Amino acid sequence: MGAGLAGLAAARRCAEAGLSPLVVEAGPDVGGRLATDQVDGFLLDRGFQVLLDSYPEARRVLDLEALQLGRFAPGALVWRGNRFGRVADPWRAPLAGMQSLVSGVFTPADAWRMLRLRADAILALEGTPASSAEATAARALHERGFSDRSIEGFFRPFFGGVFLDAQLTAPAQWFDFLFGMFATGSATLPAGGMQTIPRQLAAALPAGSVRTGTRVRALRRGAVELAGGETLAARAVIIAADARNAAVLVPGSRTPAWSGCATLYYAASSSPVEGSLLVLDGEGRRGPVNHVCVPSDIAPSYAPPGQALISATVVAPAGPDDGVLDRDARAQLSRWFGARAVNSWRLLRVVRVPYSLPRTFPRPDQVHDAVRLGDGLYGCGDYLETPSINGALRSGRRAAEAVVADLGGMRVSVA
Repeated sequence: MGAGLAGLAAARRCAEAGLSPLVVEAGPDVGGRLATDQVDGFLLDRGFQVLLDSYPEARRVLDLEALQLGRFAPGALVWRGNRFGRVADPWRAPLAGMQSLVSGVFTPADAWRMLRLRADAILALEGTPASSAEATAARALHERGFSDRSIEGFFRPFFGGVFLDAQLTAPAQWFDFLFGMFATGSATLPAGGMQTIPRQLAAALPAGSVRTGTRVRALRRGAVELAGGETLAARAVIIAADARNAAVLVPGSRTPAWSGCATLYYAASSSPVEGSLLVLDGEGRRGPVNHVCVPSDIAPSYAPPGQALISATVVAPAGPDDGVLDRDARAQLSRWFGARAVNSWRLLRVVRVPYSLPRTFPRPDQVHDAVRLGDGLYGCGDYLETPSINGALRSGRRAAEAVVADLGGMRVSVA
């Protein structure tokens, strides 16, 4: 039930095991929160989203080459002190990495701490925790001795955009994992937009395995009742709807808080950024925009030939009026890129996603038990794992493996 990444990953694993999965989706297309709209020849993802090509589950289940991924340059441009400074990974961009020392974002001591953080984060990927389980990302950065300048100028806008939480209250171990993913891979955009990821998963399923526009009304033992009155018999049911809808169908289900965002998409005659870099607000949010990127610089197919697509993302709750948000964003970005250029941009759409990421990080023992909800009933979704593409894919796979084990008459540990 649900054709987001978790549901499609579960169906894929069931099919691989010789079962006959049927995915029912209430919406008109697959993808869930991973969606892409076409507006005037531009590809507008449903809010700012990227795929990290180092995600283990992405490497496990996706044909990354077929997605024709465009890659962000490692690092970012940071607006601070009325100028831009570049922050870069010295391992992959040595010259730009050295220039980070004079960017105004890091002190020399911060640079050495960054190298240590990178090494520890990579070790954490191999099973050696770099941070305590109780610490938040913000606390761990302070304990590592990073200066307030580096935390406010880089870590807060960069990872605040990743977490959709400017306070960096996410667990430090999740921060370590993501830092390791950025250090060992790239943030990417598929040539056809982010929705090509779930569409690729759906296309790999047996013909007729996905029914869109099909809403579930109720669950019954061994069956699912659809809104139109049809009843589908099932040996097992996997609820892959998001946490809000899952709670309606299964009373008592976990219902996490959510983080939201708003993304303003602009059409322009040229890109305001040199290179395929993310641009961060390092001045403590003197305007609504947390970060800017030019998707068409990453993947040219995001814009018609001769044009640029600019994306500006607001992490804090945005006001209700799109016109006011556009006005305030332009005022802020005019300081970055010049009023003449910014005033020439054409607003394509303001995309508001109030339910972007669940603000939940289950303990390891909760993750292990979360997939089995009851007799013949299973659950999956990033809210049961980690709020990410990797978490959604992994949760779907684990739910399917539980189904396969239970239908085979054995209850085994799910990795």
